[in-house]
Order: sequence, then structure tokens, then C-alpha cells
Amino acid sequence: MKRKSQKHIEIDGEKVSLETVQILMGEKGEVELKKEWLPVALVIDTPEELPFHLSEIKELETDEDLRLALIRVQVNSQLRKQEDLNYYQKQLFAAQIMEILLYQRLKLKPLAKKKKRS
Repeated sequence: MKRKSQKHIEIDGEKVSLETVQILMGEKGEVELKKEWLPVALVIDTPEELPFHLSEIKELETDEDLRLALIRVQVNSQLRKQEDLNYYQKQLFAAQIMEILLYQRLKLKPLAKKKKRS
């Protein structure tokens, strides 16, 4: 489910939203993405594509820049959930799965759901 109203850039023949590039790179106004991060960006844009990019993602070189990029996506997803709950929940899930796949655990703990009082 690609979001239609956003501006996109083309990287190696694939369209990626400018917003995704900026979040991954951590800079507003950023228009370039590390080429090796293309599978991550494609999954962030379209979380339903995660199963088809797992092997590419698993092969990525793990460094703190990539982990921080995945954390930025998780934070952004949490902050924007009210805009499109379904999309941002899927995006959050995809970013968390990629972080676990690459780093074996999440750096940020998932938010605990509040228990209802009886």
C-alpha cells in the first residue's frame, strides 16, 4: 500500500518517498539515500513487501547509522499513528522486524499497553 500523495525520488529504477529518505537519513531536505539501504526504504514505503526483501535486508552491513535509521522510523510511526493507524502500525512492525533481523533485539522497548482497571 504505497501512499500516493507524497513526492518520490527514483533510485536504481525504484520509486521511494522523499519522506522515507529523509527519515532514514535523519535530515529534512535530504534527497539522497545510501544505495545499500534501498531494500529498507522500499519496505518502509510499502510494509507488505517485507517478506520479499528479507534476504536482501539480512545481507546488509550492520552499523549504528542503519540501526538509528530504523529507530527513527519506529519513532515516526508511533508519532504519526493517528494519521493512518493501519499504515503506521505496519510500518512500525516492519522496522522492528528489520531491526531484530539485523541486530537480534530491539534497542527501544515496545510501548506497553495500559491495563484496564476492574
